[in-house]
Amino acid sequence: MSVLATSPSLSFPFQIEAGLIVFTPDGQAQFGWRDLVTGLFHSEADGQAILNAVGAVEFISDITH
Repeated sequence: MSVLATSPSLSFPFQIEAGLIVFTPDGQAQFGWRDLVTGLFHSEADGQAILNAVGAVEFISDITH
């Protein structure tokens, strides 16, 4: 998902991608992304697949890092 956003600190709109917060059965949550080909969730921190993911919600920030 791509979102057109504006920020009070910037004078122009910019395009950002939605990230995910991925949840595991033990209650942990981490930022991640989903491979659209395999359907697997991956950790934003190290790119490793999160094999025990039970769900995810979209997260959209107004500034990317």
